Amino acid sequence: MNYTGSDNIFIGYQAGFYNNGNGNAFIGYKTGLNNISGSQNAFIGYQAGQNNSTGGNNSFIGFNAGFNNTTGADNAFIGTYAGLSNTTGNDNAFIGHATGTYNTTGTGNAFLGTYAGYANTTGIGNAYVGIRSGQNTTTGNGNTFLGGAAGFGNTTGEQNTYIGQNAGFTGNSTGSQNVFIGVNAGVDIPSTVVNNAVAIGTNAIVTQSNSVVLGGTGVNSVHVGIGNRSPSAKLHITTGIANTSGIRLENLTRSSPASVLNARKFLTVDPDGNVIMGSISDNAQEPMGASLWQLRGTFLQSTQGEAVIIGQRVNKAPSGYKLYVEEGILTEKVKVAIKTSSDWSDKVFEKGYKLKSLHEVEQYIQKTGHLPGIPSAQEVVKQGINLGQMDAKLLEKIEEITLYLLDVKKEVDSLREENKLLRQELKNYKR
Repeated sequence: MNYTGSDNIFIGYQAGFYNNGNGNAFIGYKTGLNNISGSQNAFIGYQAGQNNSTGGNNSFIGFNAGFNNTTGADNAFIGTYAGLSNTTGNDNAFIGHATGTYNTTGTGNAFLGTYAGYANTTGIGNAYVGIRSGQNTTTGNGNTFLGGAAGFGNTTGEQNTYIGQNAGFTGNSTGSQNVFIGVNAGVDIPSTVVNNAVAIGTNAIVTQSNSVVLGGTGVNSVHVGIGNRSPSAKLHITTGIANTSGIRLENLTRSSPASVLNARKFLTVDPDGNVIMGSISDNAQEPMGASLWQLRGTFLQSTQGEAVIIGQRVNKAPSGYKLYVEEGILTEKVKVAIKTSSDWSDKVFEKGYKLKSLHEVEQYIQKTGHLPGIPSAQEVVKQGINLGQMDAKLLEKIEEITLYLLDVKKEVDSLREENKLLRQELKNYKR
């Protein structure tokens, strides 16, 4: 029983029954049943958008898609139960079975994949891509979860970035501002909550806030290479310049007061560049003399160009390396320099960039188990991660996701335009 609405297309039992809006297309049993003044909507599927009253510019496709939407506008819900509970939320895109099912007032969210964002109610500005990604998040804002079950353990945490299958899957339900990258990266105990923490690598686990963990343990432990491609130690630095270490301690200089007086041990390097413990006692692994060191300006240098070894089990460091740390290095900050702009990922937005179709991406994932251009778990375990290159690759994937979402928007806009033309043709035909 359409009342005063015009330019509408209603197909199905009681589709648009109480409609007063204009420019709508309702197809299916009771689609848009209670629409009062909502306009420019497209509802397709059993009871899709049934309770919409004034919401406009919505596209609901699928069984019960957008069923409870009342005033929400500019939404795209595609899939069975997609956006089922949405009432007033705006500017959302839910694609996949049961995506955003319990979203009520959440705004500006993008959920792609079965059960992605399933429990979200009022969360704002979230992006979940992958089956069950962010499934249990209810009110968290500003999260980015990419990968199957990524962010599965999150409920109210905000501004987290989890990338990789099962990244952030366990616990950390209320943690915020974390970065977990890699399969199963995150915390390993359900009750653990961390904030501002980073875990990068397959099975990389972080258990305290304000911490950065690279790699897992055991077979998942990694070597960090700086300036090289195949690090042979926990930290492997290659400067490419002879007789330079590549390490700078800005706040600890020659003029800094000694924290320990009369110390008899020191750090030095072996012929292969490994950092080792030296001593001025008779028990030193290598004898020390004044001739081994020289001052050059404000720098202390080895006169022989030898390396430094930290650790007791190494007597000779690999050729070409100036520092060897046996059990690793703990630092509060790591900065990776990018040599040229070509090493970054702005190329995604340049003309001529070849963006793979989602079908191609799906086939690639099914075949390899990871995204195109991203190293496999085996490669990461074997070669480690170059932080600069990996950050560029991850940004590239985020930018590609942006392009995919823009394509979705274009398709939605195209559908709207087609609907508009169809309505005009129908109107002309009736005349």
